[in-house]
Amino acid sequence: MSEVLEVRWPRARAWLDRIRRAAAAIEPIVREMAAMRDAYDQTLPWHTGGGGSSKQVHSDPTVAQAMARAQSYDEQMADMQRRLDALTATVGEGGMVIGRTGDALGEDHSLALELYYIDCAETWSDVADEMRVSRTRLWQMRCESYAWIESHFERILSA
Repeated sequence: MSEVLEVRWPRARAWLDRIRRAAAAIEPIVREMAAMRDAYDQTLPWHTGGGGSSKQVHSDPTVAQAMARAQSYDEQMADMQRRLDALTATVGEGGMVIGRTGDALGEDHSLALELYYIDCAETWSDVADEMRVSRTRLWQMRCESYAWIESHFERILSA
């Protein structure tokens, strides 16, 4: 049955799959950034002082190495932040369209799409279970949503 969706609504399906991949990629990047931050914080020089402005630095053998490590860390974090921003924008765009789908067809339609494509439910059966609807009803909602998105594709993506 999923092959029918691919043929009947290829643009809507491809676009929603792009949203799903972006949503799935956000959490690993956030975890990677947190792990990098923690690892970097553990290797930073630590300072001790006796209350005045004098401090003793303990750790890196050279200031140049510490500066190079800090610059590398900053560049890596900036790159990850750019990727995260792009993914977040893609998911946000998808959320707006899914919201419009709900406005046009009903809240259940947008909830089904949101659970699967943005919240990344494992399967459509999981979505049906969470929404407490039959799989047949969920199939109908998916078809109606895909058809609506496909028929409004150019307009909603250019807005």
